[in-house]
Amino acid sequence: MNRWQFFQALTLWFVVLLFVRTAPGGDGLLGTATGVVALVLIWWLPIYLLYELYFAALSRYGADPDGS
Repeated sequence: MNRWQFFQALTLWFVVLLFVRTAPGGDGLLGTATGVVALVLIWWLPIYLLYELYFAALSRYGADPDGS
């Protein structure tokens, strides 16, 4: 699985978590656990996307991403 497929899978997982979290009867331990995972993904997905875009732009324009 390449990076973009991984990002798409995480985005899909986030949507599923939101659906489960907002469904009726989503209280209890399962609802709390999915809420925590969804909250982590809310912050992690944009940071991961920016990281990937940054290094994709560096490699496209011939810059060395490591700086060496």
